[in-house]
Amino acid sequence: MPINRLEHLRIKQLKFIGLLASLGSLAATAEHLSMTPSAASMMLKEIEGIFNAKLFRRQGKGMALTEQGRALLPRCQTVLGEVGAMHASLNEQAPPLLRIGAFPHTTTTVLPKIVRDLILGPYTWRIQIVEESADQLTELLLAGEIDLMLGRLPRKMISSPLVDSLAQRVLYQGGLAVVARAKHPLTRHQTLSLEELLHWPWVLPNKQSTTRVALMDAFLRGGLTPPVPIIEAPTYVYGLSMLEHTDLLTCCANSPGLKGDKKFSILPVTISLDATPVALIWRKNSLEALRAVEQIDSVSISSL
Repeated sequence: MPINRLEHLRIKQLKFIGLLASLGSLAATAEHLSMTPSAASMMLKEIEGIFNAKLFRRQGKGMALTEQGRALLPRCQTVLGEVGAMHASLNEQAPPLLRIGAFPHTTTTVLPKIVRDLILGPYTWRIQIVEESADQLTELLLAGEIDLMLGRLPRKMISSPLVDSLAQRVLYQGGLAVVARAKHPLTRHQTLSLEELLHWPWVLPNKQSTTRVALMDAFLRGGLTPPVPIIEAPTYVYGLSMLEHTDLLTCCANSPGLKGDKKFSILPVTISLDATPVALIWRKNSLEALRAVEQIDSVSISSL
């Protein structure tokens, strides 16, 4: 391939490759980038023309990486990671910026300890906390726009070739709880079924949140239609704030902070028998992330 073709390659095109590999849909990628489907199709043709290779193939209703695409993807991520690091280190006078994408419930579990370890360690950091859905945080991590992710990868990502560029440290096994105000009528029951919960109003995060997905899965596995919330809230914190003076129910991570809060009650119902690992996730090729991970006092590291 002539070298001069690569001179036409743009950062936006590298992001396009990673996003299309992650979403598996040209239409979804176009929507995410505020492009028309025809413009997205044209961009893919331009990219494949620059590399003189077929990077994606049609698979069902979506798109999947070809062998050449799989080989190219990690290198695209390396470039994007370096671009993100360049942006973060523009101000040489200030300590390096460490960007942590975190699930809301980690604020009551491991995030404070991680921040403490970073503050008290040998390196000085400026720390920025970013809160988004699992899908959005994963995209930001792969694109080099955050350095660490605290939570869990979306299920659809587990079998994606993108995962090969990531590493994780499992911090704890997290379960879900259905929560109501302390004197809610349901707190008088010793056990509850999912079906009984359908008779009460709910406040839940949006459909893309891992908590909402897990809750919907639990009802569907039981042959039940999942509850439709009368209120959608940005995070579980908003949901909890609405319980105290209402009969609303919500679902969130079962944490020590939640168990110790006397304003709320965890209802006696099982959402999932399988605990979900909450992990610290980073790009293997990110030097900033590796330095931060070394500074965080925790347990074993495992590759994804």
